[in-house]
Amino acid sequence: MLNFFKVLSVFVTVVAVALMGIAISTFAVAPDLRAEMNTPAMQNYTFERTSGEEPKWTVTRRFSTNPADPDERGAVGSPTASGYDALIKAHQDLRQYLGGKTTAYTDDTAKQQADVKTYQASQAQDTAALAARIQELTAQAEAISQKVQENSRTLQTLSVQGKGIRDETAARRTDVLRLRHELEELRTDLFRLTAIRRDLTDRLLRVEIENQELADRQAQLTSAGGGNP
Repeated sequence: MLNFFKVLSVFVTVVAVALMGIAISTFAVAPDLRAEMNTPAMQNYTFERTSGEEPKWTVTRRFSTNPADPDERGAVGSPTASGYDALIKAHQDLRQYLGGKTTAYTDDTAKQQADVKTYQASQAQDTAALAARIQELTAQAEAISQKVQENSRTLQTLSVQGKGIRDETAARRTDVLRLRHELEELRTDLFRLTAIRRDLTDRLLRVEIENQELADRQAQLTSAGGGNP
């Protein structure tokens, strides 16, 4: 019987030491609840503990998960008796929220990359089209330049020809003026010669009349001389 109590006392001592070790290890290893609730990761969550016989922990989100309603605030899960469970729920909610954000960012990044590829393809097409258009416009510009040069040479030739024509026209005009002056002089000479001719004609007529009168007088004298011895 004495041995039984000895064994029981040893067992109780061992169990007490073990429980004390567990309590010490738990106290040393377990994180500080309030410190964990105040970490930067949990700064957007509110932890509240109700009073009463069965206190509960509630977790409230300080940010909105609905883009359509930025002012929405919601509780995370249902109240729990353990603060550690509330902390775990907050971490799970934060992980889910960040996962959604990451997915949205990933989708947005993929969309932006697709848009960039589309833009690059479109830009490549635009660049090719611009290069072709530049070549076309360059060819047109060269053709226009050649045409302008040809027209310039033609204009220069026509200018020289026009100058020759103007010089010739001026010479012809001078000739016309000279000929007109000579014509006026000839008309004046013709008028003067016509007057002289008229005068000479009158004189000739008078001379012929005088000659006729002299012939008649001579005939009379001849006739009168023949009748006397």
